[in-house]
Amino acid sequence: MADSRVAPESREREDSSDVEDRPDEASDRGLRDEQGHEESTIPDGKLSTYFCEGKPSTYLGTEHPRQEGDAKLNRGDDDGFARRRSWRARRMSALPPLQLRQDAECMATFTHEWLAQFSTAQKVGLILGPLIAIVASSVEISDEYPKANDALGITLFIVCWWVFEVIPIAITSLLPLLLYPLASVQRGRIIASQYYNFVSFLFIGAFLVVVAVEKVGAHKRFALWALKFFGTNPRIVLFGFMLITGVVSMFASNTSTTILMLPVVKGFLEGRTASPDGKRFEKAALLGIAFSATSGGTGTVIGTVPNLVFSLLFSDTFPSGPSVNFQSWMAFALPIALIMIVSAWAILCLIFLRGIQLDLNAEVLRRESEALGPIIRDEKIIALVLAIMILLWLIRPYVIDPYLGFCDGDEFIGTEAACEAITGYAWETYIDDGTIACFGAVSLFFIPSSTTRGAMLLDESALNHLPYGVILLLGAGFAISNAVSNSGLSIVIGSLIVDVVGLSPLAIVAVVTVVIGILTELISNTATITLFLPILFDLAIQQEINPMLLGLPATVAASLGFLLPTATPPAAIAFATGKLSFYDMAKGGFFVKLVGMALTIAFTFLTGSTFTNLDTFPAWAIQT
Repeated sequence: MADSRVAPESREREDSSDVEDRPDEASDRGLRDEQGHEESTIPDGKLSTYFCEGKPSTYLGTEHPRQEGDAKLNRGDDDGFARRRSWRARRMSALPPLQLRQDAECMATFTHEWLAQFSTAQKVGLILGPLIAIVASSVEISDEYPKANDALGITLFIVCWWVFEVIPIAITSLLPLLLYPLASVQRGRIIASQYYNFVSFLFIGAFLVVVAVEKVGAHKRFALWALKFFGTNPRIVLFGFMLITGVVSMFASNTSTTILMLPVVKGFLEGRTASPDGKRFEKAALLGIAFSATSGGTGTVIGTVPNLVFSLLFSDTFPSGPSVNFQSWMAFALPIALIMIVSAWAILCLIFLRGIQLDLNAEVLRRESEALGPIIRDEKIIALVLAIMILLWLIRPYVIDPYLGFCDGDEFIGTEAACEAITGYAWETYIDDGTIACFGAVSLFFIPSSTTRGAMLLDESALNHLPYGVILLLGAGFAISNAVSNSGLSIVIGSLIVDVVGLSPLAIVAVVTVVIGILTELISNTATITLFLPILFDLAIQQEINPMLLGLPATVAASLGFLLPTATPPAAIAFATGKLSFYDMAKGGFFVKLVGMALTIAFTFLTGSTFTNLDTFPAWAIQT
């Protein structure tokens, strides 16, 4: 028995000594660090060690590789350790002597390794961004607004780095806070204040509710229930999700609609994104939710903020003009919204779903639904909180805002109707969508869970799931909007419209649509329409053009933000999932934007007449 134990040990020593006598073979196998990871494969006689400011630039203390028969050298016994030390000493003695290298050579190596961290596309953006900024800042585009060119250069720089993702997108979103103050475009404290507003807290509150929905699995239950009506065809499923999102966003904020639909889509995709086809459907679904929420919001006067801004500014500027109410706006814009949703669906199918094979077997879906079990108490409570939030979002403009606010002209006037009946007075509300979202989120921290003893439906760990990156991304959009406005760049761009007022009505509408459609990708749609509507109305009066001919296409075009995540909150929410790149969004959004512009131009003449005759300069505009 003793002999049988000794024999393998003696064979091991013989094998190890045999390895020690093969330095040439060992040197050809590469070197490993102390943890056993292979660092490089360097032929014998060609390894040299340099020092840059006292630090070696190659690996020292390497050992024989753990490969095949040589693995025995790495055993933990004392003899094996001594043999490794002996082999390493002999191996290192064969290396060339240490050499000192100049700092310039060290810097060259450092620069090469630094650039190697960037992909080819990132290197392009790294160079192209500053180059565009330098060129744009060097060209004086307006004598009246000397900072407009600086704002343009910095904005293009930031957008370029977003598109090429040179550094993390959330970090690029901090550049407005750095570059605009350095260029004296806007003060740093004002730029910083743009990063958090009621939209930011709408995101925070709504996403916390979404975290609770996902925690109890209600999102997957609803998704499987919805599939009963959509069938198992991936294209029809995508259309169903987009149609629901589009219709809901007509009557609720498109931001809140996107946030609420996102967990439903994620629940449906759960376990189905491992394959390439599953990833393609995931991209199509996320973009579909964002695009349909944006498109659906254009269909009603309360669907998106630019529509409300148009209604208020038009009635204030032209008190004798036609009424812009719920019915008249739907008659004009509802066809645009519905056709855009269908067009966006068709475009996404062509780009992402061609030849897709996704496992949506009805029996499998039924088994998944049964596996969830009966609805638990936590799901019911969260559904109730969510329903209350949606109800408050829907009724706020009609039930809450007219009474819970103040009149900036006379604080003793207690209702919206009484305040706005006085010329020059405006009613300011206390409650906004962010308030309602935070109400729903905070309440979930006070309601006990039925599944976890001594715990609430939400706890502090929910904060780890908040998309802080998308909050910074949206804040950057607001900061850019502020800088573009403060520098006069928006007015310079708007002046381009003045040069075409002598053209045909079709050309005028086309130019207004294109200019506003491009600008809304850079600054928020609310800021865009708020800035340009007064300019367009004044221009219409001066040139004796029907104000509706300029106002209607501008308002719809302000909502056609499909290319960049910063263009609209729905796009930012979809992008925040981390499943989409700038290229994915631009690839799908470009064609949807073209369709939206074409529809806006066409329906200005087809259904715009529901308000007034657009071919004549009306008397109500003359009296203004």
